[in-house]
Amino acid sequence: MRALRLLGVFVATFGLTACLNSTTLVKVKPDGSGTVEQTTLVNMAALKGMMPGADKQTGGPVINRADLERTAARMGKGVRLVSAEKATGESGFEGTKAIFAFDDINEIQISQDPNLSGGTNGRLSSEPTADDPVKFKLTRGATSSTLSINYIDKPSGTREVNPAGKGDMPDITNPMVMNMLKTMFQGFKINIGLEIEGSIVKTNAEYVSGQRITLLEMDMASLLADEAKLKALQSKIGPNVSLTEVKPYLKDIKGIKIDGPSISVEFR
Repeated sequence: MRALRLLGVFVATFGLTACLNSTTLVKVKPDGSGTVEQTTLVNMAALKGMMPGADKQTGGPVINRADLERTAARMGKGVRLVSAEKATGESGFEGTKAIFAFDDINEIQISQDPNLSGGTNGRLSSEPTADDPVKFKLTRGATSSTLSINYIDKPSGTREVNPAGKGDMPDITNPMVMNMLKTMFQGFKINIGLEIEGSIVKTNAEYVSGQRITLLEMDMASLLADEAKLKALQSKIGPNVSLTEVKPYLKDIKGIKIDGPSISVEFR
């Protein structure tokens, strides 16, 4: 699952990603129609210090409807932008909340990676890749519907591992690196959830609260707080590891929840 690679954040967009707070909520009805609510917030104070020209921006992020329309097109056939508005969060985070509608959940896919599409002068790509999207399949029965949610368990192909054997992972055994991570990722959160309109009959999902199922949740402040467990986790994560292989090591770690790679929920 690509979200695991968010722990390997020493890449070109490291600083930009660290400013992010992203929530995606897929709401689905028994007939397969529904909405996707995406709230993307950035730490504007931090962003202005890292992006040329961002310090000249006033009044918070600017809603870019053209970018949001492209986001809708990338989600799948028939997805359309319904509304977009400015949104605010804690600790100076600002951004946008966009609502997209779809008629058939079988036609959509959701990116696991956070993005800044439609929300600021900076952009991270939200276009799904071959090993990125969360995909859905709905089967309608006489009295209930069954929705399958599937991730790619393991990235296609293989990626090179550096001599240290840690792939893209930063060296969190270095106190200076750990302190920098804690500072840069303060407020960084990602959440991808599914909300059922109706009653859940049965599901194999691990994180269920009422009608809402958490597919992915990452709170970097909580994750980085337990250095011992994070260091132990680092030795288990590599560029070619599968979600199935790494999931058992995530159970007792605060700040991260990842379900899958295959989830089923029957509802009516």
